[in-house]
Amino acid sequence: MGKVRLIGLFISLIIVLTILNNLESSTGLLYLYQKAEAHFFGVPVLQNKTVGEHKIVFQPYPTIPAAGDNSTKINLSILDKDNQNINAVFASISVKEKDTGQVLKNFPYGFYEFSDMTFSYTFPNVGTYVVTLQSKINGDPVYTKMPLLVDFELPVGSGNNYLSFSQTLTAYLIVALALIAAIVIYLRTENKI
Repeated sequence: MGKVRLIGLFISLIIVLTILNNLESSTGLLYLYQKAEAHFFGVPVLQNKTVGEHKIVFQPYPTIPAAGDNSTKINLSILDKDNQNINAVFASISVKEKDTGQVLKNFPYGFYEFSDMTFSYTFPNVGTYVVTLQSKINGDPVYTKMPLLVDFELPVGSGNNYLSFSQTLTAYLIVALALIAAIVIYLRTENKI
């Protein structure tokens, strides 16, 4: 009976940690710890581009933003040939509709001590947008005077394709209960309980 309790306790711990992690990442209501990274790493499904010796990492959050969601972050990072952050950059982005070319937002140039940049933007409609990064890189022979320009296409959805917290919790509980039932059945067939 001790093994079953230990397995049950282990599975319960996994369920609780999964639920807490889901709470933090999907709702942003619970912060058990702060994640720290040297720079953004980019999602390979989207576009990370190379311009000259620089890699530009494009990492929006969420990966596919929802129209009308005011928590959307456009994260960009300019890395050198060794994949390290660059110091002292001036950067700006613009957001425009892909189909019409209409510019919806121009963020003014700002100074960034490191080349990690985050811009908050609420996309008004479902569709595809183009995010254009313009950056002057201090000390770079090409991009000190002439800005580095790079475009990224960003699809924006309706937000209806995300599970709510209760739906996610229900899915995790069903999987956990099925796992517990499978373990109990296995242990009973082996005559260990």
